[in-house]
Amino acid sequence: MSTLEVCLVRHAESVSNAKGVWQGHGDAPLSDRGRTQTDALERVLAKELYDLVISSDLTRAADTAKSAGGPLELDPAWREIDVGDWEGMTMEEVVEQFPEQIAALRERRVFAVGGGESWPEVFARADGALRVLRDRMPDGGRVIVFTHGGIIAAILAGLVGARDRWPWPLGRMRNTGRSTLRFSGNRVELVGHNDDSHVPENHRKTYQPRSDQMVLKLISSGPANQSGNPAALDFNSAIKVARVKGAGGVMSVLGSGREIAELVQTSANLSAKDFRFLDPVAGASTDLLISESHQMLLDYGVLQTQI
Repeated sequence: MSTLEVCLVRHAESVSNAKGVWQGHGDAPLSDRGRTQTDALERVLAKELYDLVISSDLTRAADTAKSAGGPLELDPAWREIDVGDWEGMTMEEVVEQFPEQIAALRERRVFAVGGGESWPEVFARADGALRVLRDRMPDGGRVIVFTHGGIIAAILAGLVGARDRWPWPLGRMRNTGRSTLRFSGNRVELVGHNDDSHVPENHRKTYQPRSDQMVLKLISSGPANQSGNPAALDFNSAIKVARVKGAGGVMSVLGSGREIAELVQTSANLSAKDFRFLDPVAGASTDLLISESHQMLLDYGVLQTQI
């Protein structure tokens, strides 16, 4: 059976990102930080070979896509959600000027964001773009797609069966973060999520947990432990301790790749039977955000070596 690997990449930081304003179909260029992120990504992608390189036609994605080299296809189907009148506004301005839409957002009602697109419309567009891509590659291969945080989140939430939940169980994509999926028949594997390890430390944005949250950093020791190995019990015990003592901070726990994959699958409470997390390789890190109300996967299977 053929296997198709799809790497979804969020664009580098744009000027609008740097200003902290909404951007959808607006065409903001990359910021200085964004160009640094793209340069770092280019050094990593120089070691990779892809059969197809696709990008949203918006400047911030297309300019990031140049890091892959070679022929590039621009496709508006991979654009970010159209946020209509919210474009260029801060969240505070949106709350002040669009109270009815904010109420609909909080109540999880369907509405056109800023008069642009609704999330169901985005889901249909993103699913269609992925379906077209898979149909183009019946014999498998490797594809890299440069797109936007909302589109990547929509695709992942759909694949794991979590679109009816909020917040979605896979965290917000970081700029130039890579999420890699493998499709084989009806089976889908997540190889890695939100991997921006190529970006210099001073240009990365790490999550700072609130006092009612904790980040559980799961470090893979490699292949799964044999049944009955005390290491598995130690891992489960460490998770329990972390949940109690880790509020407001970060706690690291060492476990096998299989233990980590199973913990993430359970914590995210995913319902899609054909979706699984690939066991992280030795040395890979996975960050799981935990609060009393939900768990969110910030990243998965990220190697800690800086490029």
